[in-house]
Amino acid sequence: MYSARDDKKSTYTLHPKTKIPCPKCKTPLPTQLPTCPEQKCGYIAPVSSDLGADYFSLFALPGVRDGEGSSRNAFSIDPRELRGRFLQMQKVCHPDRWAQKGEDEAQIAVNQSALLNKAYQTLLSPRLRGEYILSHHGIDITEMDNMDREQELMMQVMEAREELESAEGEEVKALMEANAERVEKVTAELEDAIGREDWAQAKRSVIQLRYWESFKRAGQGMEVDH
Repeated sequence: MYSARDDKKSTYTLHPKTKIPCPKCKTPLPTQLPTCPEQKCGYIAPVSSDLGADYFSLFALPGVRDGEGSSRNAFSIDPRELRGRFLQMQKVCHPDRWAQKGEDEAQIAVNQSALLNKAYQTLLSPRLRGEYILSHHGIDITEMDNMDREQELMMQVMEAREELESAEGEEVKALMEANAERVEKVTAELEDAIGREDWAQAKRSVIQLRYWESFKRAGQGMEVDH
């Protein structure tokens, strides 16, 4: 979530300025949002449905609409660059900034801020990013995919969960470290699969991440209890 403390100077990569002029004052808009931060202007409009549905374009990142065969891997995102653009855009549309501009303007700012939060959390998470990319290629992941087609994976997770349930202290820590290595490995496989446009393998990697992230949450709960 954006906070005023994030306004301070940082090393995050800023959002590239657009060539789109503000419809009201003609000043180039600083982000993809139809929102002008110029004090004497106060222009803000709803995000178009096309832009709102494409989180990569929203943050001006190479994404799912670059076309088949593109040399750019949409999955490969620098988290610091993503965060820098997120913070800059939140500063432009933060609801507090628009609260006194009028009821309609304030509501548009709330909607823009909520969209940015959702888009940011989706692209920040490797699993959610993978699911998002797959969905743009017409591939959805259902509970049936999890339960019926990944029996071997389920057995591995069940065995790991049994070890976790009987573990204590340093044993829990060791299991969590091993799981972190698994997640890192599967994330690298997901990135590679998306880069090769191997959607079947990408889907399997996302399903694996779902299971191992569930294991991570269970382990974190045990670390708190202990």
